[in-house]
Amino acid sequence: MSGGRHIGLILVAAGGLGLGCAGKPAVVAESQRPSWMPPEMKCPQEAAEQMKKMGLVLGDRIPVVVDETQNRPGSARYKSRFVMSVPKVDEGELKDVSIAGYLYVANHRVFGRYDRAYVRYYEDGKVRDFYEVPFCGVLLDPRWDKDGEGIVSYPGPERGTAVVQDARGIILVVDRFP
Repeated sequence: MSGGRHIGLILVAAGGLGLGCAGKPAVVAESQRPSWMPPEMKCPQEAAEQMKKMGLVLGDRIPVVVDETQNRPGSARYKSRFVMSVPKVDEGELKDVSIAGYLYVANHRVFGRYDRAYVRYYEDGKVRDFYEVPFCGVLLDPRWDKDGEGIVSYPGPERGTAVVQDARGIILVVDRFP
């Protein structure tokens, strides 16, 4: 009897020392945002409503010339900066729209985050003004958009620039930026 009693006291003592008890919670590893990804950003508050008015829904893909200043066939050179993209449509709601945002150049990709659109206002058949509306979209490569991480690029001749094979891209309508 005294042997069984001895083992019981050892188990009680071991339990009191924290053996088998929950101690400090384990450290949970958080995934780190890759340094080459653009900074975190939120979509404008009324973007979904405004895009719906333009006839757009989440997941729509809009073919664009990524930088209206490089609207020509062939390769293009980009750097991180504000950009106006022009939808490549002949008719419909987007024919009078320019989509604006920011390009981010990384080692191997050019990312685009679009947060506004400028809609042309006509009066007597002439463009009278533009009005700005919230928008939410990201840039995809029309050839390699499986991962949604921008356009595949190569280092440009100047520091901080990138060269892409084609001046065209796709803007994917989203409700949040990756």
